[in-house]
Amino acid sequence: MSTGPQKYPGASTAHWYQSKFSSDAMETNVVVWHSTEGTTLPDYDGGSVAPNLTAVPDFKAEKLLWYQHFDVDRSSRALVNLTGGVETNTLNVVQVEIVGTCDPVTHKKWAGSRHLYMPSLPDWVIRDLAAFARWAHDTNGVPLVSGLEFKAYDASYGARNGVRMSASRWESFHGHCGHQHVPENDHGDPGAFPMAAILAAAGAGSAHAPAGSSHAPAGSSGAVKPKVSLGRLIDAAHKDPEAAQGHASHPADVKPVEAALVKLGYLKATYAGDGTFGSMTVAAYGKWQQAYSTAHGLGWSGTAVNGIPGAASLKALASATGKFAVAA
Repeated sequence: MSTGPQKYPGASTAHWYQSKFSSDAMETNVVVWHSTEGTTLPDYDGGSVAPNLTAVPDFKAEKLLWYQHFDVDRSSRALVNLTGGVETNTLNVVQVEIVGTCDPVTHKKWAGSRHLYMPSLPDWVIRDLAAFARWAHDTNGVPLVSGLEFKAYDASYGARNGVRMSASRWESFHGHCGHQHVPENDHGDPGAFPMAAILAAAGAGSAHAPAGSSHAPAGSSGAVKPKVSLGRLIDAAHKDPEAAQGHASHPADVKPVEAALVKLGYLKATYAGDGTFGSMTVAAYGKWQQAYSTAHGLGWSGTAVNGIPGAASLKALASATGKFAVAA
């Protein structure tokens, strides 16, 4: 079931492939960024290896032209997805190809023609990519975080490039990554991509949406989210239930999490607000862990659903509710 808009506002569907190729329903929580290594909108082998969207530079107008090939919450086809391995294309990812190159050799070869080079994208490209990242966050809940190194090409190429995620990390990752980070793949794009600048322009950690963005949703508050520490939450979940009534080990970290659990219906409002990670909060968090595990087929049991926060469940709760961000 899709819970957000499926078409990026203003994107052309002139090259629509979803009606031609099978795709799986998802709830997107990751953006995978690619570079096409070309100068024009690709045919993608008739759509058989197409992403969800392609961003094509209009140098005269200084803006990106967007083409959509699959809905946001439908799997696209631009990643290697081996039979019997981890899921890649189908694991809640929306894929975006940017027409340009990450290869310094190609960049030098194309010196006589206008093109996008990923390590040195102009401000207007940063602006428009940030607008998409902000839209994906505000409408479909993709966190404005990455935390990954974007290696320069061609050191980024290869199955063991030093930044490619393990299967387990990939399966729990939410946020923004590149083709170079996806397991089962050996591609190195988008190279030294300015991910931090794009996320900053998108409003990560800021009260403002990207300047000049025409896609920032009207009425969005854009308020700075409180950051919570996983370590302090774990400490509170162990200490508070056995402490004296009203004891709160880390109230500033606990209150946003309680608000998120209230929002999703796992915790009654009467048990929230004091910043104590008491027995009712532990029970509510355990219900959230179980529900998240069931919804994603993770098979969690035992300590994974005992109400003590873990990295994957906490990031998922932050993404699902927008009530807080997880401190690095």
